[in-house]
Amino acid sequence: MFSRIVKSALNGSRIQSPSIINNINSIRTISSGSILNAQPIRRAKKPLQSINWLKNDEKVVGWKIYAQFSSNNTKANVVAVVEDTRFLEKNPNLSHNEQVIYYLQLPHRVVYSLTTGHLGFRGVQRSEYEAGFQVGSKLFKTIQDRNLFGPTDKVELVLKGMGKGREAFTAALLGKEGQALQKNIVRVSDATVLKFGGSRSKKPRRV
Repeated sequence: MFSRIVKSALNGSRIQSPSIINNINSIRTISSGSILNAQPIRRAKKPLQSINWLKNDEKVVGWKIYAQFSSNNTKANVVAVVEDTRFLEKNPNLSHNEQVIYYLQLPHRVVYSLTTGHLGFRGVQRSEYEAGFQVGSKLFKTIQDRNLFGPTDKVELVLKGMGKGREAFTAALLGKEGQALQKNIVRVSDATVLKFGGSRSKKPRRV
């Protein structure tokens, strides 16, 4: 009984199949013709220099390079220290202390960021010396290509953390890769966190 129902259902679908197949073929011809005649969409790419990330009444008063190193990665950020030239006009009711705090802690704007993963290093490769060196050389080359720093701009280098990446990054800065940037650096500071007392540390991993 069940086999008869299945056969009748299949026979019924066979009767209706020519019209369905014709409709499908017509749709295929229309879609294929439209695809063949379609023009490729070309999207204009804006050059990096044309991107204006500064707001109105803002100016760059300094630059900072934050380099963070760990046992498995190396990260670097180029940060612009931005000042609002009309800050006092926009905030006339601030006290003297609040004005001092603003100028001591000016806003920071991240302009460029780079990690070992951006350069194709995966897994254990990110913790190697070569990965840290490539991050440093790529960072300095990008700064030079985009003309981020002027001849009189002052740059502060902030290093945080330890590892092979720190040694490699420093070697790239002192080598020919960072030669064009050396004259702009006026200060090098270490922001590595040191522990004094506190809670018990995690048990070190033994391999």
